[in-house]
Amino acid sequence: MLVRQTIGLSDADTGREWKWGAYDEEGLRFALLMTHHELRDLAVRLAAARERQPTQAQRVLAQYHQVYRDMTAVLATARSEDLDRAPAEGEWPLREVCVHMLGAEYGFLRVCRIALERHRAGKAGEPPMEEWDAASVPFIQAREAATKSLGSGTVEQIRDAFATIHIRNLRELGDISDAELELPSWFWDGPMPIRFRLHLRGTPAPAHDPAGQDARRHRPPTDRGAPPAAQHLQRARRCRERVRARRAAPLGGREDPRRPRRIH
Repeated sequence: MLVRQTIGLSDADTGREWKWGAYDEEGLRFALLMTHHELRDLAVRLAAARERQPTQAQRVLAQYHQVYRDMTAVLATARSEDLDRAPAEGEWPLREVCVHMLGAEYGFLRVCRIALERHRAGKAGEPPMEEWDAASVPFIQAREAATKSLGSGTVEQIRDAFATIHIRNLRELGDISDAELELPSWFWDGPMPIRFRLHLRGTPAPAHDPAGQDARRHRPPTDRGAPPAAQHLQRARRCRERVRARRAAPLGGREDPRRPRRIH
């Protein structure tokens, strides 16, 4: 919420008068600095107040949360009118990148939760295809509803959609024990520890075909050297940067002064 309310502030806006105790010359920008300070201090106090240390899964999810924050920073500077502009021929528009990423978030939850629920029910082996398909239905339905809404959604609605699945992932995977991290989960690559799935992030989750193998989603070759989550973030950044450069081009590389300047 703070980012959304302040991302459009210009340099002149941040210089507006704002006073706090002896700090009466720095202007509104100092309020932003102090807010950042208070949030960091709150994190320290909350960590100190914990009666027990976070589990390994919770620490992994904290890393996942950092990636999410990076992504929201990218989307905070995007505009709805830029979502369908391809940064270059043959590359994905920002909307398509977001649809792909959002689908992967639901697929990630699906793979982990099915494995967890199976193990907690005392079933150790790989689920039969019929059981896998049945367990997948609610995750697939939720994914399709979410990704469909992005087809014509604004950038604000896209941010909200990511927040919804991100919070769900944190809540539904936060109770994984250290021992459960080593248990197998199943996907197109075969049985892999749940720990691996948690760290992988961004694994695409296309629907199972009748033969029981998942078709891998298309990934542009320019990103294949990076981890999946990093690939998506790089695409989103490139989309934003190239669209911004195109807007600036008619003015000889300068940003249009009629457009509000944005905090980077």
